[in-house]
Amino acid sequence: MTFEEIKQAVLGLSPDDQKRLIIEVVPEIWKEACQDDQCLLKVRSLVDEDTVKRYRDQHMNGI
Repeated sequence: MTFEEIKQAVLGLSPDDQKRLIIEVVPEIWKEACQDDQCLLKVRSLVDEDTVKRYRDQHMNGI
């Protein structure tokens, strides 16, 4: 399979299966796949973005 085929297959999964992929597969490939600063910064920004969104939702955007 090509990268694009894999990407489309993953995007076509149900949200539950996508979550399972993140929880089960990402940790298995993490050490080899994400060894540079660019990768680490991208993952960190995704986590930070989600954390900020959750905080805003809980505090109604400061209202």
